[in-house]
Amino acid sequence: MTSNRRTHYALRLDAEACGTTLGTLAWVMGALEILKDRGHATGDERWHELSDQLMPRLERVVQTIAGARMAVAAEAEQEAEVEDAYGRVRDAFERWIEVTAADTVEAALGFRHQLHDHDGEADAPAQ
Repeated sequence: MTSNRRTHYALRLDAEACGTTLGTLAWVMGALEILKDRGHATGDERWHELSDQLMPRLERVVQTIAGARMAVAAEAEQEAEVEDAYGRVRDAFERWIEVTAADTVEAALGFRHQLHDHDGEADAPAQ
């Protein structure tokens, strides 16, 4: 087998697994965006680089699943099952955002406070 040849894996997802998988991917993608924002707030660009590295890969997986989902002539009941499973994960993610948002604000304010303290030390007369 040559190194240019890719192995493809086939997954069979029922409606609930499809929705849960899409919700999980959305959670990870949202977390990467939060990390990127936190990196900007603290001056740490590693998180932005991580997001830039992983996001295109995750987007391809989402597109593949979404394409497979559209290719199936699903009944309304199955689509509702996908949406329900996705919604449960999304709701959990929204609760996680609430918890981490306060932490992100605290980290950003702490970083700014450190900068202010450092600048104040530079302005202070030597004793």
